[in-house]
Amino acid sequence: MVGVSNQTDFRIPPDGYINKKFFIAQYSLAASDNVKLYLNYVGGKNFDTSKTSQFDAVLTAKVSDKFNIGFNGTVNSTQFWDGSKNIDGQSWWGSALYLNVDPKPWFGLTLRGEYFNDDNQLKMFSIAPEGGSIFATTLSANFKAGGFTFIPEFRFDNASQAVFVDKDGGAKKSAGNFLLAAVYSF
Repeated sequence: MVGVSNQTDFRIPPDGYINKKFFIAQYSLAASDNVKLYLNYVGGKNFDTSKTSQFDAVLTAKVSDKFNIGFNGTVNSTQFWDGSKNIDGQSWWGSALYLNVDPKPWFGLTLRGEYFNDDNQLKMFSIAPEGGSIFATTLSANFKAGGFTFIPEFRFDNASQAVFVDKDGGAKKSAGNFLLAAVYSF
């Protein structure tokens, strides 16, 4: 598949900017009914005239009727504009591993481990000017009844820099979150 889209994270461009489009593409391969691979690309010129290219790979494997594994890895490279040409390519990257078990038709658990690295300060600059990385672990339960799914989830993040804020407004390197979600599919 190929396509054209607005820049990543923008439904419409911010006021005062020209709406520059990005090129998007996906190649998918089903090695078998149980193993699937998706290769994705998005890239183009940003509002600030830098150029972005992001490659992403998703691999899913069904081990049994009750257990499957997923992997998602991405790398983003940005070249900045010096007034006459693009220079200084920098990148950030991330990877996630998903382990999913569904012991009952009405109940399942998913454990997700994610690592995000931004040593070049592209995405984390406002919260960590020196760059850094974050490792996050999330455990989700899925309780299903017909088209309804109830999802309690716990997530724990641990960063190389103090990018989180404690209850007193101080900086800290880790944070835990608990959330509840309700999804109805029809």
